[in-house]
Amino acid sequence: MEMITVIRQTRSSRRSLMRRPAMVARSTVLGVLLALLLSVSGVFLSATPARANDYYSSITEASAANVDWMSRVPDGTNLAWLSVPGTHDSLALCGDTPDPDTGRCSGIITSITQTQENHGFSAKTLTTQFDAGIRALDIRVRVDKGDEGLKFTVHHGATYQYANFTDVLKATYDFLSDHPGETVLMNLKAECTGSTFSCKDADGFGTDEWRKKIFDSYLDGRSYTGDGDESTPSTAWRNLFWGPSVTGKSQSSRVPTLGEVRGKVVLLGYRNTGGGIFGGYGLEQPYPSGGSNEEYVQDDFELSTISDIDDKWEKVRAHLRRTNGTWDGSRPGEKDHEYEQDALYLNYTSGSGAGVHPYTVAGGTPTATGVNNFLIQCLRAEKDRCPEFYAGRDDRFGGRSDLDRMGVMMMDFPGGRLIDEIIARNSVTHADIRDVMVVGDSISHGYEGDHTWRYRLWDWARSKKWPATFVGPYRGTVQQADAQPPRPPVLGESGDGEPTEPGPGDPRVQGEYANNANAGFSAGGSAHYALWGRSLTRTVPTIKPVMQELKAKGRTPDLLLVELGFNDIGWYGAGADLVGTMKKFVDNARAVNPNVRIVLANVPQRTTLGDANPDLPQRISDYNAALAKAAPGWSTSASPVELADLDKAMGCDPKATTCATTYDGLHPNARGEYRIAQAFGTVLHKEFGIGAAAPDVPDSAPGRSLATPSGMKFDGTQQGVTATWNKVFGAHTYDVQWRDVTTDSNADWQDVVPGVSAPRYDMSWQFTDQPYDGHTYEVRVRAVAGDGAANRSSWSSVVRGKAAPTTAHRPPGLTATAGAGSIDVRWSAPTDSHSGSIVRYAVWVYDKSTPMNHSRIIGYPASARSARITGVTAGHEYVILVCAWNASGEGKPSMSDTVVPG
Repeated sequence: MEMITVIRQTRSSRRSLMRRPAMVARSTVLGVLLALLLSVSGVFLSATPARANDYYSSITEASAANVDWMSRVPDGTNLAWLSVPGTHDSLALCGDTPDPDTGRCSGIITSITQTQENHGFSAKTLTTQFDAGIRALDIRVRVDKGDEGLKFTVHHGATYQYANFTDVLKATYDFLSDHPGETVLMNLKAECTGSTFSCKDADGFGTDEWRKKIFDSYLDGRSYTGDGDESTPSTAWRNLFWGPSVTGKSQSSRVPTLGEVRGKVVLLGYRNTGGGIFGGYGLEQPYPSGGSNEEYVQDDFELSTISDIDDKWEKVRAHLRRTNGTWDGSRPGEKDHEYEQDALYLNYTSGSGAGVHPYTVAGGTPTATGVNNFLIQCLRAEKDRCPEFYAGRDDRFGGRSDLDRMGVMMMDFPGGRLIDEIIARNSVTHADIRDVMVVGDSISHGYEGDHTWRYRLWDWARSKKWPATFVGPYRGTVQQADAQPPRPPVLGESGDGEPTEPGPGDPRVQGEYANNANAGFSAGGSAHYALWGRSLTRTVPTIKPVMQELKAKGRTPDLLLVELGFNDIGWYGAGADLVGTMKKFVDNARAVNPNVRIVLANVPQRTTLGDANPDLPQRISDYNAALAKAAPGWSTSASPVELADLDKAMGCDPKATTCATTYDGLHPNARGEYRIAQAFGTVLHKEFGIGAAAPDVPDSAPGRSLATPSGMKFDGTQQGVTATWNKVFGAHTYDVQWRDVTTDSNADWQDVVPGVSAPRYDMSWQFTDQPYDGHTYEVRVRAVAGDGAANRSSWSSVVRGKAAPTTAHRPPGLTATAGAGSIDVRWSAPTDSHSGSIVRYAVWVYDKSTPMNHSRIIGYPASARSARITGVTAGHEYVILVCAWNASGEGKPSMSDTVVPG
């Protein structure tokens, strides 16, 4: 924080502030007359003030450790998760003019207007409050015109409180300079309505425009003289505030984390005289422009008699329920309120009225319990004060049972032990596990529109106040492919199914999450190291440099959550031997952080693939058994290795055709996401003590709603049949149907072409031997997000056109000859009318002996007529296909006989 120069008042200027203009004296006298009237009329305002105790009027008895309690809370903690003690009308210390020499209040209405213990005028009381742990202030100001121009002075109603706004800023700045790990939340209010018992702003300046301009003048270092917009230089305080809360143009749309605002003041809201919010200041969520939101702010302060204190307490208690996602079924509407863990809640315990004073509401009387006493009993689970938050609650209560956050508690006359109890609610689970990295394949990566299990775990971590930061080089899901023409293979490159590392802007890691995912996840919780198609084998050499790069940025992973292995087993025939590869992964991670904690997931079974991969279930079982036996021996005292049973969590039967936790037999649907998060979260809770309980799986997890594709278009001039449409967000793929209506307008639709990954379909040899030149075709499409009718949209409108393909014909004369460790391929160039624009050849290499007939594609220049395929496996059966690519796309292939190398 940069140094701020403060202009201190001289004793003479202090005395001049104490002698307010005539209108202030008039308002104060009227207040005195009101008090006398109430007194002589026989209305008993309250009993004798309660004596100081642990919940009332004993702020200096708070723990000495409270002076820097926020410094012990991790940076990633959202302010909304905190339990913050605050003071209502923070500097309301007097009811009438004090003796300037003794500094003591006088006047008989002090008890009506005083809300806090007096520990010194000129905002010295704030220092006592800060030292006790108070971190939220409520400052009420009047526009004053004096020798220093237009300034704010601090008031409570008609009564000047012997401090000005500069005193407030100076005391706050001094505290934050000495304790840079803290932050202060501030509510600011324009106090003077000009009514009989209120104060009146300086003549000519009691407008909202001037109230905002004067606040801005404090920020920008100028002082208006009162002569139009003329100003003189003064102390600038903008750097004391968190910038997004004081733009003057718009409110902050989010609640910041503690790490963002350490050493700063966060302006929660700036209210006008009627209570409405000035739209350019503060946080939008609790204080939307125009007025506070009663869902998040409880400030019902009007009481008539002592008997109303019980009702005030019940309002405070109900707001605590709302803050913690708890409800009382006997109270209409409470059950309908959704728990919002990232919402900031403010709860005012204060109250007053003609028949009850602030100190009575807070401290009670011999026959009436005060709100502060009710509150401390609730926090200590005494006298069955808040049964909804503790074990054994009756059936009328529901929702969460944890009283683990209180929001911002704005109190009158808080006791030191009450402040301690509130701060104690800020206990943090495993602050030493700060940075978490998920390492995985498509099961962890997710497709555009998914929540992902990473989101479900992040959401649980936040609900348990575990402020973990998820780290990694990527942030998004797999983005749906754009509608682009087919692309020829890169020359000489083998497309063997293993993804390369994405670069900046790579669509494979730029996909968005579900529309209703918490915005904070995309902003700061979504980082990861998971990639669609990744194998464990390919990840072993990359984990070390990835962790080193993160370490250089100060984000060394403290915890790895690892979900890998399916691709090694499913595509490359691995089994129990893959355990050795996993051990290499662990060793490479420890080479960067010897203290890293690791949770390894086993590999889930998927639904049947039938004859395509008959050995897959057994190989998965063999690997899982070997991992369960070996992994416990890899643990060290500094770097424990634990296992998450992902196979059990998903629960898929390899003999079945469907699985309730997946959308395609392998990848998790919404329920599967919760189940995987539960599998990892159970280990984190049981083995590392994180959270009060493992993640829950909800009774129902609705699927996504898919729009019907629109904007259908037809083009027959290149590959013969090309259809395009508008992207449907949340679609994993598209189903396409076509039919030839050249001779029959009611011809049957052909079998569905599944798995089209972009909003474009080009009829090609991979799906059919058509199209035929001159024939008329119709095409329709639907969006798909998994197996089953519930995961498909309706069919689109039909688009029609005539095919005029201009791709090259099949390369003639294809031969394939197997050698010891290679296959020699030869072909001739097509001679049709479209062969003159051939740009290259694509050689497809199919390994029929590998699960799923594993294939790779190699590109060769247009001049090529032969190729030697290396990297083949002796004894495996191979088939070679060769296609010609011209400007219109890929032509139909020639196919070789089966060959066996070696």
